[in-house]
Amino acid sequence: MNTWFDPADFSRPVITAQRHVTSRHGSAVPITLPPVGVLFEMGRALDQLTQDFTTEVIADRLPCFLDNPPCLRLKDHPQVCFTKGGYGAPAAVDTLETLLALGVKKVIIAGLCGVFDPRVQVGDVVIPTRIHSEEGTSRHYALDATWAFAHPELCAKLREAMRKTLEVKAFDTVTTDAVYRQTLNKEAYWRSLGCVGVDMEASALLQVCACYHVPAAAALLASDGHPLSESEGDWDWGSVDFAAVRRQYIHQIVEASVQLAQRD
Repeated sequence: MNTWFDPADFSRPVITAQRHVTSRHGSAVPITLPPVGVLFEMGRALDQLTQDFTTEVIADRLPCFLDNPPCLRLKDHPQVCFTKGGYGAPAAVDTLETLLALGVKKVIIAGLCGVFDPRVQVGDVVIPTRIHSEEGTSRHYALDATWAFAHPELCAKLREAMRKTLEVKAFDTVTTDAVYRQTLNKEAYWRSLGCVGVDMEASALLQVCACYHVPAAAALLASDGHPLSESEGDWDWGSVDFAAVRRQYIHQIVEASVQLAQRD
């Protein structure tokens, strides 16, 4: 039973993202962000974005509590903003809460996952309907945080858009906050639940969006393959040209987010 979340607790939080962004620790003059936000949970994504697209800086430093990543938009498509979430669920949710406080109404989570199922290969994109939670942050936002669910319509549209150039798989995944405790037995258990890959942020991000009734979906690029048994050897990043795959993935995320914004 989740004892961290009390649905009868209506007392106000000591601090909220809405209050923080206007505090001296945040920013005295809060900005207003576009309605669609892309939260990159991967390294080098914003660098790739500025290298391959004409971008504008909305904010040099978002007024988050833990970190202050930049926030960008495309010059020709200002209805979408792009930023980088922190690593791990608490830092990622801090960035997400800031985006929502500044006006984002729809969220696309663009991250990486390690895969432990032969049906998914490095370079595939997994867009899960639900994500099993083995991180702690979700349990402060929902009484039953065992699974976090993507918004069904947004999830379907994201799959359709990403399939144009990439191999998309519609399987469940899992989020953990213990990167060095992904044992072979643990991953076998995750497979028994129907999960094919693992990341460190996505379930918490979906759970927070559900708490605030904000549509959200995650597209996770398979970055590395895990051994399925003791006899299969060590963990491996795979044999694909991952830099090229990552670039293609980022381009498709950009195209998908613009399409989704234009449909609204």
